[in-house]
Amino acid sequence: MIALENVFDTPLIGGMQYPLALDVNLAIPPGRYALVSRDPLARKPAIDLLAGLRPPAAGRVWRLGACSWPVGRAGFIRGKLTGRQIVALIARIYSLDYKFCLYIVEEMMTFPEFMDEFIEHWIVTARQEFGYIITLLPQFDIYVIDGTLPYRKDRFNLLWRALFEERISGRTLILSTVRVSEANEFCDAALVLNRGKIEIESQLDEILREFPLRPAFDDSGRGSVDSPVDDQLSEP
Repeated sequence: MIALENVFDTPLIGGMQYPLALDVNLAIPPGRYALVSRDPLARKPAIDLLAGLRPPAAGRVWRLGACSWPVGRAGFIRGKLTGRQIVALIARIYSLDYKFCLYIVEEMMTFPEFMDEFIEHWIVTARQEFGYIITLLPQFDIYVIDGTLPYRKDRFNLLWRALFEERISGRTLILSTVRVSEANEFCDAALVLNRGKIEIESQLDEILREFPLRPAFDDSGRGSVDSPVDDQLSEP
C-alpha cells in the first residue's frame, strides 16, 4: 500500500515547475495500476515520488512494505563494477544467497560471459537483460516499472516473464509504459495524473482511451530513451 498525505509536489520539467500534486490525500491499496497522464513527461517524476527516490516538496508519502527501484529505466545500471560485484552487492543488501542469485542471473542472461567484465564495457543487450533480472532477485511488496518490459519472443523473455509474474503475484504494481498491450495484460486499474490531482480509476479501458499512452520527448524533440517510439507506433 502507498499513501499520500497532504502532498504538494512541483518538480522541474523542461525548466518549469510542474503541478504534479497539489494537496493530494490518497490511499493506494494493493493492486495493479497503469500510471497515465495527458503529459507523458509527468510519469517519470511521479514514479520517483511514489517509489521514494525523492521526497515531495511538502507532505509525506508512505509505503507499507519494501518498494523496488524502477524496473526498465534506461541507464539505471552503470558504473565501474562487474556483473558479479553488483549481484554480490544486492545479495548483501537484501540478505540473499549470493551463489543462488548468481545462478539465476547467469542462467537467464543470453550472454553470461559478460558477468566478469565491467558494466560499462557490456553490449546494450546484455546490460538491458541484466537490469531487468537483478530487480527481481529480491522480493518486494511494491514493484514500480518505468519503461517497457522485455518483448522479444526469445528465451530470455520467456524466462523473465515467468519470474516477473511470480514476483508480482499478490503484490502492488505501478506500471508506466507506452505499450497499451502491457497495461492491459498486467493492470486492473489506472493511477491518473491530472492537473495536480492523483486519482484511482477502475475503468482501465476508458482511461486508456481518454489518456493515450505516449512516449516522453526530450527538449530536442527526440523520443526518450526510456520509451521506444518506433515500437509504440507499431502498437495495434
